[in-house]
Formats: sequence, C-alpha cells, structure tokens
Amino acid sequence: MNLDSMRRRLAARAFLLLVAYYPLVNWAIRKANLPLATLWDDITLLVFLVFAVATSWRKVGRLMTSPIVLTALLFLSATLLSYATNTYYIGAYIQEARLAFEPFMTFVILWLLIDGDAASLLREIVPHLVMCATIVAFLGVCQYIRKVPIPAQWLDKATERGVISTRAFSLFGSPNVLAAYLETIIPLGMYMAVVRAKWYERAIAIGCVLVMGSGFLLTLTRAAWLSAAGSFFVGLLILKPILAAVFAAAGGSILIVVPTFRLRMANLLSSTYVDKSNNLGRLFRWRQAFVNLTDHPLLGSGLGTFGGSAAQKYGYFTGISMDSVWIRVLTETGMVGFALYVSWLSSAFACVATRFFRSKDKLWLFASVGLLALLVNLFTDNLLDSWAIALLMWSLFALGAVPEAGE
Repeated sequence: MNLDSMRRRLAARAFLLLVAYYPLVNWAIRKANLPLATLWDDITLLVFLVFAVATSWRKVGRLMTSPIVLTALLFLSATLLSYATNTYYIGAYIQEARLAFEPFMTFVILWLLIDGDAASLLREIVPHLVMCATIVAFLGVCQYIRKVPIPAQWLDKATERGVISTRAFSLFGSPNVLAAYLETIIPLGMYMAVVRAKWYERAIAIGCVLVMGSGFLLTLTRAAWLSAAGSFFVGLLILKPILAAVFAAAGGSILIVVPTFRLRMANLLSSTYVDKSNNLGRLFRWRQAFVNLTDHPLLGSGLGTFGGSAAQKYGYFTGISMDSVWIRVLTETGMVGFALYVSWLSSAFACVATRFFRSKDKLWLFASVGLLALLVNLFTDNLLDSWAIALLMWSLFALGAVPEAGE
C-alpha cells in the first residue's frame, strides 16, 4: 500500500468513526451551542468530499459507472422533471432533495477513499458502532425507568394510557428513530458475540446486545419490532435454522409474557386502532397519497409536496408526517421516480448481501440483516430524515459496494 493509499484509508477510517459516533457528537455540539452548530455536519461532509475528489479523482470515472450512482442520477433527473412539470416553490424541492441526496455523499466519499479490503475496515468500525449504540440505548432505558414524560400522541389515549406511561427515545426526538437506529446496529453486536474468540470479549458483546435490545424493545415501536423480527429470522435461517427457530420462540414468549409488549401488539390488531387510523390517521394519509398519485401517476406531484417535512413547512401538506418513505416517494415522484428510487436502494443493498454469498463472511450477513430491517421499516416512517440513520445506511452500502482487488 503506497503513501497516498494509506492517507486515503486513514481519512476513510476517520470519517467512519465520525459516522459511528454521530449521535453523541451531534448531540454534544448542538447542546454546547457552538458556532455553526446547526451546519457542522454539512461542513464536515463537504470537507471530506473535497478531500476524496482531490485525492482520488482518477476513480471518479469508474464511480460514475456504478449502478448505484447511475440510478441515483436517474432518480435525481426524475425529481427535477417532476419539479419542472408541477412548477411549485423551489424551496420545498431543495429541502426534500437535500434530505434525499446529501447523505448519499457518504457513499461517494467512502467509495473514492477506499481502494479495497472494505471488510477489514468495517471490522475495525463495528466495535465503535456497537459502543455508541449501547450508550444511546442505555440512555433510552434510563428514560423508560425514570418514566420521562412524552407527547400524548405517542400512545393511544383510549387503550394504552394508564398502562403505558412512557417510551424510550434517548438522544433522538422520536422512539421510532431510536428503534430504527438500533435495529440496524444490533446485528453487528450479535456478529461480535459470535466471532470473538476470547470469552471476555464475547461477554462484553453479549452485554452490549442485551442493552441495545432492551432499548430497542422499550421504544415500543411496533413497526420496528416487526421489521427487525422478520429480517433477523431470515438472517438466522441462513446462518443456522435452529437459531431461527429459537429466535421465533423467544420473540413469541416475550410478547406473551410481558403485558406492555402484548398490549402494544394487540392494540395494533384491534378494530379501535383501525378505525382511528382510517379517521385522519396513518391509513387515511396513505389513502390520500394514492389519491394524489392518481392525479399525477407518472411523475407525481413533486418532491417536497406531500407528506414530508418540506411539504409541512411550506404548507403543501396540512397533516402530520406521511409515515412512509416508500409511499411518500411514490406519490411525490410518481411511478417513474418510485421505480428508480427502489432500484437505487435495492442495488445498494444487493452489494452488501451478495458480498456475503460470494465470500461467506458472516460480517456481511449480519450487516445485511440490519439494513434489510431498516429498509422494511421505511414503509412506516420518514426515517431517512434522521442523519444518524441516513449516514449509517449509506456508509454500510458504500463498504459493500467498494470494489475489491481484481474486480
């Protein structure tokens, strides 16, 4: 490895450490109210991007031919065409486009900086990801134990208040975001518990998984529970079928034994919940999205016009969040944009998943499990509005997509 390659790899390692500890660093900077505190992540991303392009400009041509970059550019073109067709306030488009594409610079930075052996780099970063997630989860557990007050809309007033008094949300503004963050990293903690050779390292890894798992469960986020359960079951089935059976039995037992968890899941299936959801709730907003789609079937009503934070800020959407990345993208960018968006994220996920099937390295299997859980969970929340999740997702995608020697 020559000096330039070593320098780029050190920069990639520093960038990944920043991603790993982003929730803690971001909280500390904003809490301290430092100058440019609200822009520090944008500035940092720009600095690393400039460095990556300046030191790896010879790789830019190959990067542009990557299926992930090509589908990203095609999706960007579809959103621009949708904006031109609908002609609405450009500020709404810019805000939503920034949320969609700026974190993608993480992928570009890492792809340019890393010349190969992404697996070893990921192995170096996994303990840091697990450590940060464990701290974040521990704070959430403490919140739950202390019964920290939460907004009334986080619980169903008719069936849950009086039985459930709080939910874990830690440093995030939402238990849903905390759950999505933890479900992506918990499999990496499980990987450490499986592969570590020394007993005390395994014990520490198991302890971290238990803390993260507790924080995850105490978010009381049903969508994350279901997406994680399905993804973890598939991953364990591939790894060893008996583990999948044990996992399913343990999960079912927890739901039966713990009244709080049982109530949350039972409420999801109740007629009362369905009626409320149909009356200005989640199902109502989803139906409105499909009504909007029928008026703009091919290109949608425009990025930033229906269900996201930009649409709410600029008055294009009067309700609360659409609660689904997939449905929001479909109604805002139409069938054309949606097909390209699905191709974009699925091609990135495929790079991680196929790396396991080619190398049989369990690291990529556990990374795939977390990413699959997150992608499924995007169906029920605008989770990519959180930079902690978006940066993590695109970092893992980038490590899976980096060409190895000889590719």
